[in-house]
Amino acid sequence: MNRIETAQTPAPLTADCSEQEAIDVYRWTADPANAYELFRTAGAVRDQAVGRSPWWSAGISAILPCELEPLCTYCTYFTKRTAARDDIVAAAHAIADLGIRHLHLSGGTRLVGGDSATGGYDREMVDLVQAIRHSVDVEIEVNVGPSLTRSGVRDLKALGVAAVTSSLEVLNPELFARNKPGDSLGGRIRLMEICEEEGMPIRSMMLVGLGESDQDRIAHLVFLRRFRMISHLRMSRYLPSPGAKSSGVRCSPWPVARLTAIARLMFPKIDLGLAAGNGPDDLALWWLAGGGNQVLGASASMKDPRGKAGGEKRAIAVGERVVVHDNMAQITRYLGELGLTPSFTPKSLT
Repeated sequence: MNRIETAQTPAPLTADCSEQEAIDVYRWTADPANAYELFRTAGAVRDQAVGRSPWWSAGISAILPCELEPLCTYCTYFTKRTAARDDIVAAAHAIADLGIRHLHLSGGTRLVGGDSATGGYDREMVDLVQAIRHSVDVEIEVNVGPSLTRSGVRDLKALGVAAVTSSLEVLNPELFARNKPGDSLGGRIRLMEICEEEGMPIRSMMLVGLGESDQDRIAHLVFLRRFRMISHLRMSRYLPSPGAKSSGVRCSPWPVARLTAIARLMFPKIDLGLAAGNGPDDLALWWLAGGGNQVLGASASMKDPRGKAGGEKRAIAVGERVVVHDNMAQITRYLGELGLTPSFTPKSLT
């Protein structure tokens, strides 16, 4: 987007590069002939900073209602009901039985104001984490949008939660407001600030291809540099979904790969993962560009707990109500053809 040709080869990027230097490299590497050196450098930085050791994670989504009004234009993952705690715990058990020791719980937004001690999903998330902790030995991350107060972050930290997610998705305020009219960019930023102040690791996500410019994408990465607690950044490819208000064309994997490489140079030690809109076919380019090391091996959606046909995923029935989709066989093969063997040990234990 807004691509211009640079007059000469830009200087190599460093972790403290300027915004303009990063923009120059991003635009230069739109030509695949110019991208090889960027990818090679990003891969080398990944290998040295976090290693060549992909490790399994899993997700349980749509656990709480989304109360945003109006809804985000591109989202079809939301639910309007609260999932049964026993179903979520059963799904966590099934995931742990696969050997996966890392789990993220996501879905549902209830906006809160500032550091208010009330509202949001503090109580619901604390109760759910405690219920899982009593039954399953897994590392837990949470993602309920800007639905946590400072008190909630403190309580989750005390429970040993590994990270709290605040996905800015798009940092351009006009584009955010147009596509997320019921949401709060300021609330999402404030949650990151609270996590920073409380020493809680931060997990975030960029949505690529919604209409943002080159400058928007790089400015987003530069903005994230102010948070020393950021531990994981995921890249999502925009994908028009049936039933959503937004339309357009699916984002190409190419800008996602180049942003991944630039993010690796700017944030050498964090996890750089793939999010919605990506699939196993994106793994090779992601790895080449310096991505790593968390990979999603299994998932369960509480929006559709009985599950649907999942392509190559193995469906595991959990009681009468829940299905866990295991995709480790396919991903193991894809990573194996890159010379990689995924581990069941989370990054925090390596």
